Amino acid sequence: MTWERAIRDPVHDFICLSSKEADVIDSPIFQRLRGIRQLAFAHLVYPGAHHTRFEHSLGVCHLAGKMAKRLNLKSEQRRLIRLAALVHDIGHGPFSHVSEKALDLYANRDRIKPSLTGNVTNIHELLTQDFIKNDPDLKKLIGEDDCNKIASLLAEGYDDPLLKALISGPLDSDKQDYLLRDSYYCGVKYGIFDVEQMHRALVSIDPGDQSAQLRISQNGIHALEQFVLAKYYMTTQVYRHKLRLITDEMLVRAITLGIERDGIQELHELYAYDGSPEFATRYNQWDDSRFMNYFCSEEFRGTYCFKFLDRLLKRRLLKRIYSKRLKELSEDSREEIEKIQNPECQRKQAELESIIYDIIPDEFKDSPYSGDLDSCSVILNSYKFKSVKEQSRNGEGPILVGSAPKPKTFEDESTLFHSIDEKLTEAHVEIYAPVIYESPHKRRMFLSDMDENITDVLNGFK
Repeated sequence: MTWERAIRDPVHDFICLSSKEADVIDSPIFQRLRGIRQLAFAHLVYPGAHHTRFEHSLGVCHLAGKMAKRLNLKSEQRRLIRLAALVHDIGHGPFSHVSEKALDLYANRDRIKPSLTGNVTNIHELLTQDFIKNDPDLKKLIGEDDCNKIASLLAEGYDDPLLKALISGPLDSDKQDYLLRDSYYCGVKYGIFDVEQMHRALVSIDPGDQSAQLRISQNGIHALEQFVLAKYYMTTQVYRHKLRLITDEMLVRAITLGIERDGIQELHELYAYDGSPEFATRYNQWDDSRFMNYFCSEEFRGTYCFKFLDRLLKRRLLKRIYSKRLKELSEDSREEIEKIQNPECQRKQAELESIIYDIIPDEFKDSPYSGDLDSCSVILNSYKFKSVKEQSRNGEGPILVGSAPKPKTFEDESTLFHSIDEKLTEAHVEIYAPVIYESPHKRRMFLSDMDENITDVLNGFK
């Protein structure tokens, strides 16, 4: 492959691109990714976290190409793998994964043609498939036939599960890049692992073996342990940092209330995916900056949407007033609380939030905002920390170690991971609210009272 352009990257040094790849990154649909931050509002916690889906996509392309070369894949397969890695995130909306929640809530599934969906159920992934197949610039630059192949590769693997595993699997180039990149820009060391050794340990696959799975050799076990632990620590220390969770939930609440309470038509149209060309044209005009500038304009002052976004802009964040492991609550209430954020539980969630808002003493409510926000300003959030062993699979099957015909699973081959109890999964419930404290002493008293009162409310919830 002849390299047309070299881009200097702080994580991977130089990323080399072919002429076709360089043309793709210059297309409007790809350039939009420069305006979509990888970690939404994480920069309010980690000031350096302003990196975007643009540079992440370049990194995934680079790593996928290196893995494909190491595995001795054919040049045509390597070409498709790199292009697929390059465009794998073009379906992301403003604030990345925050938009996924809104898309899942408001997509017009009745109007989406069955031919578009295939085996894809995630709306964000479906958007990516749709854009790859139908964006006029991509079809012109890549070719319609190759666009269909790439869409198929990202969905089912293009008749070869190994190809998909390089971009979406327990060892994929996507995870490798975001761990290293997020760690670098957040200024932490949690996501660092020996990527070169892990690549050297990849087991070469017979290009004609259609049932081949991505595997790693025995001498890559320790690098693989680093990789899995990096993912675990980044999840617990960065992706699930309390302020990161709060800002994400505030964004989601701004969107849902903006649509359901404020009736903002433009906001609903942004997330009501229906598979139409009109939606694609409209969606691809939005990024983080336009979203904030538009919905924080004077036109929307007084709306719930404006109030939440204005808080984010001014870093007047909700505070965590309650945090518990679900196992600390009564057994009768755990199941209901664990699924409280599911779409079908919205009414129950609102009821609980209203009760909790009412038991917050007025003296602690954030006075500049308490007159504007009601019980909708209280957010009940439940989430899980998967065990490090479960995270190693990521819902995509076990990582295999060794050569054919009988490779073993990483969990069995790693002495460290073999000793870990898979049941060490923790479900949590947290509550965020607009409160202020006059002193550390009053804060401690307030949180102590809230802990007791909210626990009683949740234990009584059936």
